[in-house]
Amino acid sequence: MEKDLKLKKTIIQKYQELSKKEKIVADYIIQNQQTIFALSGKELSKNTRVSEATLVRFAQHLGFRGFQHLKSQVITEAKEKMMAEDRFKLMSHGKNQISTVLRVAKQEVENINQTINQIDPEQFGEFIRLIRSSEHVYTIGLGISSLMARITAYLFNQAGINAHACSKEEHSFIERLINLNKNDLVLALSFPPYSKETIDTLKFCYQRNIRCLSITNTPTAPIVRWSHAYIIVKSDNLFFTNSLSAISMILNAISTELALFNKSKTADNSKLILKIFSKEYYS
Repeated sequence: MEKDLKLKKTIIQKYQELSKKEKIVADYIIQNQQTIFALSGKELSKNTRVSEATLVRFAQHLGFRGFQHLKSQVITEAKEKMMAEDRFKLMSHGKNQISTVLRVAKQEVENINQTINQIDPEQFGEFIRLIRSSEHVYTIGLGISSLMARITAYLFNQAGINAHACSKEEHSFIERLINLNKNDLVLALSFPPYSKETIDTLKFCYQRNIRCLSITNTPTAPIVRWSHAYIIVKSDNLFFTNSLSAISMILNAISTELALFNKSKTADNSKLILKIFSKEYYS
């Protein structure tokens, strides 16, 4: 049995809040989830006999910026259905290994471009504001997200933010974060396959009125529900679960923005680090 779209679950949760015409759109998407990704807004409007403005309102009621944002999610989910082994069957060696480099590079560029195009300026601004107004920032993630959480903490410290990467070597995430207060902030990185522990930890913090941020790959990712602000990053890959290029770009962008607000502290920190690692320090 083929897996349903994650979007279907969102539609079902919001269904009773929709208008009569929006419910027509919802019913059509649920009944045609295997082909909906191929329809334009105009075609969907014609098939459902509702206006394109209704499609926009429908998408916004589900938490998207508009119909094109919703369609991007549908396309992403359709791609996710293709298992890694199926992708390998579709891929083949080119005339030389450079062809693989080019295919991977093309995917990475596409991820970065899509990430840039779908960034919500208000969400990004709120993301930065919450980080800057927090006393301590704690980053969490499992799997590949664990690596990115450590990188995030490193970059934030370079930008003058008091940041700590949480590890699971001695404590669970919740045990590590149980003493946080309202002036602290938790930033979770969550990409497929989503870690239940990461989601449960952010939920725990959110319900205790701790500031919660997330970086993930889709607005319907489970981590978003427990986030005061979030950033969506495309992480599609030809084979491996997630690509790191667009994630690294966003982390660099966030850190740069923070550093611009902390120019003096960032410069002083850089000078001190250079001094510590220079020969003059030991002479």
